[in-house]
Order: sequence, then C-alpha cells, then structure tokens
Amino acid sequence: MTLCRTLKRLLRNTRGAALVEFAIAGPAFIIMLFGVFQTAVWLQNYNAVRSVASDVARTILVQYQRNNTLTDAQIQAIVTSTAVNAPYVLDGENLAVAVSRPASRVTGATEINIAITYDLPNFLPLVALDQLDVQYSRPIFVVNPT
Repeated sequence: MTLCRTLKRLLRNTRGAALVEFAIAGPAFIIMLFGVFQTAVWLQNYNAVRSVASDVARTILVQYQRNNTLTDAQIQAIVTSTAVNAPYVLDGENLAVAVSRPASRVTGATEINIAITYDLPNFLPLVALDQLDVQYSRPIFVVNPT
C-alpha cells in the first residue's frame, strides 16, 4: 500500500519537468539558433563579395577614363584592399581573386573579367559542414585609350 501511494505521488509531481524538457529540446534549439546566425553571415558575405566587385568595377572605369591603364596585378590589389577593409571586412586568407582579359565581345573596348572566390566561415558547433564558398565573376568593359 505504501509503494502504491509513493508511485502515485511521484507520477503527480511535476517539479523539474521544465528542466527535463529543456534538456531534451534545448540542444536542438541552440543548434538551430546557430544555424540562423550562420545563414545570416553567409548571406552578408555573399552580398559583400558582389558589392566588392561593383566597387572595383567603378574604380577601374574611373582609372581608365583618366587614361590610367591598370595591370592585372594592380586590379587584384585593388580587389583585395577593397574586400579586406571597411565596410566589407572580409578575411583576406579566405579570399581568392583572378583577373583575366578574354577576347573582347565589344569592338574598340577591352574586356576585363574579375573572378572572386570567398570561402565562407563555419562556426556551427558540433556540425561538420562541407566548405562552402561564394564565387562571383564580373566582366568590365573599358574603352581603349587613344
């Protein structure tokens, strides 16, 4: 009789139920929260890479309008310095820049292609993700100086 009464009392006791529920659901919630932060960082970096390419394109166009022809190394330096400084503050170790000059599709103009690759950081705890990267390429057409 005492055992039966003790079991009934334990089944009705709800103290500590919230702690047990949090112990079960808490880790999954925390991982999901970090996943949202990770996605936000990835989207910010994607937008930063696209904006860097646009800013560099404007810089190159202005330089060519001033009859300052730039070498591929100079363009790479401009892309890198734009990306690692404010407002973008990308990690220079995760950044790769390639500059090429394919045959121009526009008569009388030089085509400069900028390809930027940025390895996205991963800070999710206990979750091993494949390395993700952003790849963005932008052609720039400049009129050949006369």
